Amino acid sequence: MAASGDTVTLELVSARLLALNADVRDLQQRFTGMETRLGVLEARFSGLEARFAVQEERMTRLIALVVRIAERLGAPAE
Repeated sequence: MAASGDTVTLELVSARLLALNADVRDLQQRFTGMETRLGVLEARFSGLEARFAVQEERMTRLIALVVRIAERLGAPAE
């Protein structure tokens, strides 16, 4: 910034605005990249969630099958 008593010129203000504009553009690009990466992570977590749901359903069916087999074999229920 200009020292006390120095003249602030249009060129100085223009240069500072250009630098600020470049910084804002850089931040926008970085946030866009972060949004993209977060979107990819969200898709991956959604895929994992779907796989876990499938595994949970399979385990439930397997447990039911084991219980039916145990009942047919006459195993005591606990």
